Amino acid sequence: MSLYEQFLEYSRPKLDEYFKNANLFENQFQYDDFNAACMVEMFETNHQDSIKTVKELKQSILDLTPTCKKCGTYYMNPRNSSRKKLDVHLGRFLEDLIIEFLNDKLKLKAMHADNANKKYPDCMVLGTDKGILAYFEVKYHNAPFLTAINKIGRYCYEGSATLDLDKVIKQLELIESDLDRPVFYLHWIDYPCLKGIFFETSEQVKENLRLLENKESFERAEREGDFVEKSTDNRKIGYTKKFYSNLLEMGTFEEFINILNNLKKNGVKNY
Repeated sequence: MSLYEQFLEYSRPKLDEYFKNANLFENQFQYDDFNAACMVEMFETNHQDSIKTVKELKQSILDLTPTCKKCGTYYMNPRNSSRKKLDVHLGRFLEDLIIEFLNDKLKLKAMHADNANKKYPDCMVLGTDKGILAYFEVKYHNAPFLTAINKIGRYCYEGSATLDLDKVIKQLELIESDLDRPVFYLHWIDYPCLKGIFFETSEQVKENLRLLENKESFERAEREGDFVEKSTDNRKIGYTKKFYSNLLEMGTFEEFINILNNLKKNGVKNY
C-alpha cells in the first residue's frame, strides 16, 4: 500500500462525514488498481521532455477511455459560483487531514502556520526543539483542465496542477526575504485517473516562473465568488490568473516525508 493509500485509509471516516451530502465524482477520494496503473504510466514512467499523449495512454491503460468519457461528462458541466468562504473552509479541512496524518501516523510535528501574516505559507513542521524545520502549502486538485490542450498546449492529466500566479509571486518574494527555511508546495491530485500527493519546492516554482515569462499563464473566467458579497465597489478577492506547474518534475509523497525526516534528524543547515 502506497503512503497516499495509507493516508486515504486513515482519513476515510472524516472524508465520508464531511462529504456525506456532496455530489462527488464516483471515485473521488478513492484509489484502486486502475489509479495505480495510471500512476505508473502517467507519472513513474513518464518524462517532462517526452510527455505521453492522452492517445498513447489510452492504448496502455485499461479502462482509461471510458473513464475519460465519464470525466468529461461530469467536469464539463457549468462550474458553480466558487464561493470564496466555502473554498477556504474546504482547504482548511484538507490541510487538517494532512497535518493529522503527519502528526499521528508519521510522528512529525506539523501545524498551521502563524495567521498573523496571511502571505506566509499556510502550514509548517517543527523539530524536536520546536524550531521551524519547513513550511508547506496544500493545493487540492480534483477537476482536470479538460481543454488544456487547446488553451495552454498541455495534456489535462499533467497540465492541471495550478498555483495562483499573483499570489505565488508575492509569496516567493517573502520567502526569499523573510524565511530561512525550505518551503514546499504540495499538490493533492485527485483526478478520476491520476491520484496522489506530489510536491515541488519554492526554488522549483521560482525557476519555472522565470522560464515561463508569463507565456503559459491562463486567466480563468471570473465567478461570482471572486468578489466580496454585498460590496458596493464589487471588490475582487479571488485569484483568477493561474500558473501551471510541471507535474513530471515533482516529487512523491514518500519523497516529501523522507525530506522532512531528514530535516528532523539532521537540521535545516544540512538540507
